Amino acid sequence: MIYKEMMKKIMLSWCLLVVAITVMNGQVKFTDDTTAVYSPDINSILELQSPNKGFLPSRVALTSVNAAAPLTAPVTAGMLVYSLGGEISDGYYYWNSTKWVPLNPASVTRNNYVLVKSAADFPAAVGGVITLVAGTLYEINGTILLSNKIDLNDCTIIGEDTTNDKLIYTGSGELFTGAHGGKLRNVSLIATAGKVFNINGGGIANTSLLVEDCYILSSSSVGTVQGMTGYVYFADIGFYANTSGITFQNNAYVYMNGVVWDVSNTNTFETYIGTFSTIQILGGSRNVPTGSTGLNITGQTSISSGSIKSTKFVGTGTLVAGTFSKFWEVEALGLNTEKDDVATGNLYITTPGLTAIATVNVPLKISGTTTSVNLFRFASPASNRLTYTGLKIKRCMVICNLTATFSGGGSNKFFTFSIAKNGTILPESKQKVKLINDTDQTFIGVASMIFLAPNDYIEIWVENNTDAADITALTLNLSVI
Repeated sequence: MIYKEMMKKIMLSWCLLVVAITVMNGQVKFTDDTTAVYSPDINSILELQSPNKGFLPSRVALTSVNAAAPLTAPVTAGMLVYSLGGEISDGYYYWNSTKWVPLNPASVTRNNYVLVKSAADFPAAVGGVITLVAGTLYEINGTILLSNKIDLNDCTIIGEDTTNDKLIYTGSGELFTGAHGGKLRNVSLIATAGKVFNINGGGIANTSLLVEDCYILSSSSVGTVQGMTGYVYFADIGFYANTSGITFQNNAYVYMNGVVWDVSNTNTFETYIGTFSTIQILGGSRNVPTGSTGLNITGQTSISSGSIKSTKFVGTGTLVAGTFSKFWEVEALGLNTEKDDVATGNLYITTPGLTAIATVNVPLKISGTTTSVNLFRFASPASNRLTYTGLKIKRCMVICNLTATFSGGGSNKFFTFSIAKNGTILPESKQKVKLINDTDQTFIGVASMIFLAPNDYIEIWVENNTDAADITALTLNLSVI
């Protein structure tokens, strides 16, 4: 009995010694494979082997990727758990000292996605044109040299680093060609000997070109975009060292938002030709050097709505070539403000005329030949008439100063001078004066705040409140501001 107890103690001591040695220096391999050889991988501290069983780590309910809970902080970097039923997506996560990072299997990739590290990653060119596969996103990684053109085919090309992810076209044609638009984002576009764009939508329904967060630089020409029925949208674009700019022709909607044209560009930056529904230039800047033009609208024949807002035009070159029609609203540093709110008009008498009074207390338009000056969104189709030609209802101050005298003898005659809108006297504008005799020349001032709708017109009228004596306006100056 004593011998057996001693043997048990000896065996237990040996087991504890083996375990201690294993903990201090050994490797551990667990297996339920009876045919397996106990031989742990030389680089592993722990190895699991089973032909039909998996490894089940701790399952916890993580509440946030930024919180250690439900584990107790601090958590050692590298801690691995499987989050199940928490407030974040189920799956494997490891702690990187500051937050939980999901483990994404390498086999999970996007559909309809191509990573482009060289020109060979694009579809094969046919006739010198690479036609992108419809519905596919192409991500540019690094500098891609191209001798063939690209038909965007309504696809998306993106980069992650605008400075280093580049498409460089080495030919003399254009980098982007064809009738379809697409999306370009976070890439640099260069066509040293050619154009960046030569896209003609040709009326294809709803095709659009969207270019965002890109550099377009060191190109012979930025090129031409025309015939697009959808949107042409350039946002947060830097143009640098381009020999010639871009021409937009017969596009439905053109938006240039946050676009910067550096002084290193030459010739004409933006040219608009033909018919447009909308042109919007918002923010950004145009720094125009001597001999160059920032904006050319001389060829723009029709537009429904145009606006230039919060944009800076500077430089020693021609900032704008052409004139803005009433369909434009311009409010930009370096340009004259042009919008309905600042519409103005002025006219004055150059040849006085007799206003024949037929009936007492019946107002008539003052006669005489007038000349108009400083008209902006006003016209003067007839003497003593200013017609508002803007598009929006405008609140105006109408001011008229004149001198007048009556004829036919007599004395102490009363006359009332008024502003007439569309041939109707405005009662609030009436000013009544007394002329002592027919040699008396009295100064009269008439003013009123009124609202004018498109094509409304104003005139100055007079009535004799005493008799039928005629009156002559010797001077008259009418202003609308």
